[in-house]
Amino acid sequence: MEYKTHTNLIGKRLKVQMQKHDLTSTELARRSGVLTSFLYDIISGKSSNPSTVKLGRVADALGVSLNYLVNGVDDGGAKPVNTDCITIPRIMVEGGKIISREEGGEICSFRKDWIREHLGTNSADLRMMSISGDSMIPTLIHNDMVLIDTSKKYPSPPSVFVLFDGFGLVAKRCEYIENTGKIRISSDNQNYTAYERGAEEVVIVGRVMWFSREI
Repeated sequence: MEYKTHTNLIGKRLKVQMQKHDLTSTELARRSGVLTSFLYDIISGKSSNPSTVKLGRVADALGVSLNYLVNGVDDGGAKPVNTDCITIPRIMVEGGKIISREEGGEICSFRKDWIREHLGTNSADLRMMSISGDSMIPTLIHNDMVLIDTSKKYPSPPSVFVLFDGFGLVAKRCEYIENTGKIRISSDNQNYTAYERGAEEVVIVGRVMWFSREI
């Protein structure tokens, strides 16, 4: 009971800082790389043992120290709030349903002006995904991180898209075949055979806009 009261105090400090910076729970969650429910549970006092790692991310996004959120003590660890960047959530599949959430403690942030001016899209439509397998070699290799625009689901003109194949998310080159109602799905790795499916059978998540790779 004492800990829950303490958690409620964390929630109160969190709410004050959100109001101070005019941040919604959704926006703060995106900047912090945590689930919105993580913030809701803290603010409501429902969370009995919030992760200090995640709470530290929230503190950084708010420009305050972790010690301030937990204990109400300003130890000089405050940082300026970075309003120029936004965190893009990672996308994955659970129980056959496509969802977005943090994964493995990693978060990816991009400058808002780069998203707006270079990609010409809305940051709310963007998701990150880690490539698995070798089907898109040499364009994409295992463990590449791709940025997906989920607002772009129609494969015309042809490009690399992420689609759900019934088992998981895969990156493939997709092309709509005019007057057939079919989509040609191919891999850049020539060891994989291309195939065609009816457009209504293909669940396209979004178009790959950018990727990063470890050296």
